[in-house]
Amino acid sequence: MLSVCIPVYNVDVSSLVKDLIGQAHELSINIQVLIYDDGSSETFKLINRSISNLKEVDYKELKVNHGSAAIRNKMAADALHNNLLFIDSDSDIQKDYLQKYLPFLSKNKMIVYGGRIHPSKLPSKDKSLRWKVGKCKEDFSVSIRRKVPNKSFMSNNFLAKKQLFDRIKFDDTIERSGHEDTIFGIELEKQGITIIHIDNPVTHIGLESNQEFIQKTEQRLETLKLIEQKYGDNKLLYERITILKYYKKIEQLKLHFIISRLFVKFKKHMALSLLKQNPSMFIYDMYKLGYYSLLSK
Repeated sequence: MLSVCIPVYNVDVSSLVKDLIGQAHELSINIQVLIYDDGSSETFKLINRSISNLKEVDYKELKVNHGSAAIRNKMAADALHNNLLFIDSDSDIQKDYLQKYLPFLSKNKMIVYGGRIHPSKLPSKDKSLRWKVGKCKEDFSVSIRRKVPNKSFMSNNFLAKKQLFDRIKFDDTIERSGHEDTIFGIELEKQGITIIHIDNPVTHIGLESNQEFIQKTEQRLETLKLIEQKYGDNKLLYERITILKYYKKIEQLKLHFIISRLFVKFKKHMALSLLKQNPSMFIYDMYKLGYYSLLSK
C-alpha cells in the first residue's frame, strides 16, 4: 500500500526506518521502505547495511552519485506501491506521522506536503546559520503554506500517487541539489494540480556547519543559474524564487554589475558575519544576491 522513498547521503537512517516500520505495523499498513545510498562514505554504509535484512527494506548502494532529482525519480520507478512517500534522510518524525497521511492513501491524483520544522533551540553555535535560515525561511505553518500552495512545496516530506509522479517527475537534468522542488511545483501548477498541505512536519536534524552551509548556498545559486537559463521564459519562476525576482529588478535598473563588484569587495566581511551565533538574514540575502550577480556577470 505504501512505498517510502529515502535517498541517503552520509546519514544514519536506522532509527528513522525503524520508527516508520513500527508505525506502519500499528496501522496495519503494508509498507516498503526504499533506501538508496547515493555515494556515502563507508562509515555510513556500514551503519545502514545493518537494517538491509529487515523484510520491509529495499536497500541499494548506487555506483555513481545520481543527485537529489534523479535518485527520487529512480526510487519512484522502482517502488512497488501506488502511494509514494518521500522523506529526507536527516529527518525526525512524530509518533502519529503515518497516521496523518493515512486518509490520503485511498485518494487519487494528488500530492500532499506535510511541512518541515527545525529544532526549537540552536543545536550548536557552529550551526547557527543553517538553523536560523530554517527557522526564518522554511518553518511555515500549514495556514501560511496553503496561501500559495505550489510555491510552498519542498521535496523533504511529501506523499504522491505513483501514476501522477511518473507523469511529472523531477527534472533530472538538474544534477545538483537546488530548486528542483520549485520546478516540480511549477510543472504541477501548469497541469492544474494544486498541492495539498497538511500539518505533519518532520524535524530537520541534519544541519550543516556554518561554513558548509555557505558553500552549499553558493552551489545552489550556481544550480539556479542553470535553471534560469533553461526555464527563464516561465514567469512563474520569478514569482516563486525570491532571489530571482530581486535580481531581475536590479538587472532592469542596470545595477547588477555594481552589485557584483561590491560583493567581491565585501564578500569576506559578509561571510565572517554569517559565521556568528546570531547571523543577520539581511546580510545572508545580500550575500546571495551578490553571488548571483557575480555568476550572471
